[in-house]
Amino acid sequence: MKTQSFVITGMTCANCVHQVNKALDASDSVLEATVNLATEKAKVVMTDDSEFSEIIQVVRHAGYGAIVDDKANRDKIRLAKLKAEKQLFWSFVFSAFLSLPMLIGMMAAIFQVHALMVFHNPLVQLILATPVQFIFGARFYKGAYMALKNKSANMDVLVALGTTVAYLSSLVFGLFLGHMSAVNFESSAVIITLVLLGKNLENRAKKNTSAAIYSLQKNRAQTVHLFQDNQEVEMPIDTIRVNQILHVKAGESVPLDIEIISGQASFDASSLTGEAVPVTKRTGDFIAEGAVNLDGLIKGRVIHTLDDSTISQMMEAIEEAQATKPKIQKVADQISSIFVPVVLVIALITFILTLLLTKDISIALLHTTSVLVISCPCALGLATPTAIMVATGLGAKHGILIKDANALEDAKRVETVIFDKTGTITTGKFKLSNWSGSDADFNKLASIESYSNHPLAQSLITDQLLAVTDFKEIAGRGLTAQIDGQVYFAGNADLMQDQGITVETTANTSIFFGTGNQLLGVATFSSEVKPDAAATIANLHKLGIQTMMLTGDNAESAAVINEQVKVGSVIAHATPAKKAQVVTDTKQAMMVGDGINDSVALSSALVGVAMGSGSDIAMQSGDVVVVSEHALEKITSLIRLSKKTVRKIHQNYFWAFIYNVIGIPLAAFGLLNPIFAGLAMSLSSVSVIVSSLLLGREKI
Repeated sequence: MKTQSFVITGMTCANCVHQVNKALDASDSVLEATVNLATEKAKVVMTDDSEFSEIIQVVRHAGYGAIVDDKANRDKIRLAKLKAEKQLFWSFVFSAFLSLPMLIGMMAAIFQVHALMVFHNPLVQLILATPVQFIFGARFYKGAYMALKNKSANMDVLVALGTTVAYLSSLVFGLFLGHMSAVNFESSAVIITLVLLGKNLENRAKKNTSAAIYSLQKNRAQTVHLFQDNQEVEMPIDTIRVNQILHVKAGESVPLDIEIISGQASFDASSLTGEAVPVTKRTGDFIAEGAVNLDGLIKGRVIHTLDDSTISQMMEAIEEAQATKPKIQKVADQISSIFVPVVLVIALITFILTLLLTKDISIALLHTTSVLVISCPCALGLATPTAIMVATGLGAKHGILIKDANALEDAKRVETVIFDKTGTITTGKFKLSNWSGSDADFNKLASIESYSNHPLAQSLITDQLLAVTDFKEIAGRGLTAQIDGQVYFAGNADLMQDQGITVETTANTSIFFGTGNQLLGVATFSSEVKPDAAATIANLHKLGIQTMMLTGDNAESAAVINEQVKVGSVIAHATPAKKAQVVTDTKQAMMVGDGINDSVALSSALVGVAMGSGSDIAMQSGDVVVVSEHALEKITSLIRLSKKTVRKIHQNYFWAFIYNVIGIPLAAFGLLNPIFAGLAMSLSSVSVIVSSLLLGREKI
C-alpha cells in the first residue's frame, strides 16, 4: 500500500466531506480515506498498483477537484487556492453591491421614504437579483447538481433550493400574477450574499487555525553561511547536504539541524519548545533548525537537510494530525449523512401545513425558504477539524507534536502513565557518585579511562591526565594499561576476580581499579535523573493518574532511581516484548519512551509518547513526540490539552446545532425571515471557528 495526500477543491460543508469520503471508499484502488473540511485535504491509503490519476478521477466524478499534495504541485495548489479565494471574494463584493439597493428599497417601503422607493420596484429588483442568483450563485447550483447526481444532498442543495424557491415565487406570484406581497427578490439575493460572506469569513478564519504551520514556515532561512575551502560562502539553503559545515553568527537563526563542532553559545529555542529560558550549547551538542543564536559564533556539521529537518518533521507531524479523523468526528459524519434529507422532509411538511393553514402559497414558500436556508450544516463539518487544527498548533508551540488526532481525544481518558527508565526518566548518562580511593589513584584511573569510548569513562575525565602506555581493552571485562611502568586494571568484578581480587558488587554501576592483586579504589556511578522527572510524576499523582516504571535493568538499580522519583510501581528485567505486554494489560495506559527501543510498547498503548532528543526525534514512534528540553513536564500539558480540546469540540457541536434547534422551528412557524435565516446560518460557521480559535489562547 501507499499513502498520499490530495488537496480537495469545492467542498463547502460536512455533507461534501461525507460525499468525497463515500466516493473514495467505494473505489477499488482505495484502502482507506480520511477527508478534512478545515484543511481541505484527503489522506488516501491506496493499493500499490493504483495511480494518483485514478483517485483524482474518482473525486472529479463525485463533483469536486483534487490535486496531488506534493512538492511538484506546491505552486499549483497555492495558485488554485488563491484563485478560488479571489473568485469567492469578488463574488461576494458584486453580490453585495447588487443586493444592497434591494435592502434599501425594502427599508424605504417600511418607512415610506419615497425617494428610494424605486429600489422596491419589482422589475428593478428582478434586474438586480438575477445576476446574483445565476452568476454569483452559480457555484451553489453546480454543487447541488453534482450532489444530486451522486444521490446525495449537501449545503449547496439547501441554498440552491431555498433561494430558487424565493426567486421563482417572486417572479411567478409577484410579477406575473400581481401578488405584490409575494415579491421577495431581496430574500434570495441577500441570502446568497450572506452565504458568500460566511464563506469568506471561514476562509480567513481557517488561515488562522493553520497559524502553527505558517509560523514555522515564514521564518525559515533562505541562505546559509557555508564553510568550505577555509572560507565562508553564502549559499541557498536547498543546496546544502548532510555533513557540510556551516557558520551561525550571533543574532541568526540556525538554518538547519546541526551538531556543534566548535564554539559555544546561548540559544533561544522557544519557537520549537515553548520554553523562554535560553539554553547553552557546546561542542558535540545538537541544535535544531529555528533556534536563535544569542551570543556567539559557532561552527556546525549539518545533520539533516531542509526536507528532513526538525521543522520539516514538525510540519509533517502537524499536518498528519490534522488529516486524521478522530473518533469523535464519526458522530458528526453519521448526523451529516442524514441531516439534509431530514431537513428537506421538514421543509416539505412546512410548505404543506402552512399552505393548508394560510391558503397563501407565497407565505408557504417564504416559510419553506427560511427552513431550507437556516439548516445548512456548514458549522457541523467545521466543529471538530478546526479545534484539532488549533490544538495541534498550540501543542507544537509548547514542543508537543501530535501526530494522531485521536491522541488528543484519548489522552484525557488515561488512567496510568508508564515510563521507560533509561532515556526517559533518566538522561541515559552517568555521573560519578562516589570514589573510595585516593586522589592520586583517581587521577591514574581517569588517565587510563580517557582512552576508552565507554559511557562511564566520559564521566571520569579530568584536566590533570598522566601519560599512559600499553593500553589494552579486555572484551566484556574492562581495560589495562601502564603508568610509570606500573600495570593497572580498571573494569568490572569479573576482571578483578581474574586478578585474584575479591570485590563486593552493588546495585550501582561501578568501575573497580587495582594493580597486582591490590584493590586501589572503586568508582561508583548513578544514572542522572532528569530534573523534571520527580515533579512530573508528583503532578500526575495529584491528577489521580497512576504511574509505573519499566526497565531492563535489575531491581536494585531500578530501586535506586525510584527513590528519587517515586513512581507507583516498578517492573525490572523488562524486555521489549514484556514492556509491550505490560502496556497491553494495563487499562487506559499512556506509554512514555525514547521512541526507538520502546516502539512496540508505544504502539500498544492507548497513547504513545516518544521523547524527542538529540538528532533523532523518533518521529516514527508513538502518537505524540515531545521535543522540549523539559520533555517530561509536557506529559501533564498533553493531558490538559486533551481535556480542553475535547471540551472545545463539544462546545463547537453546541454552536453548530443551537442555530438549527432554535432556528428551524422559528422558520417553520414563520417567525424567521429568510434574510435573517441566511445571516444566522453564516454566523453559525463563524461562531464555531471563533470558538476554536479561542482554544489557542488557553494555557496548558
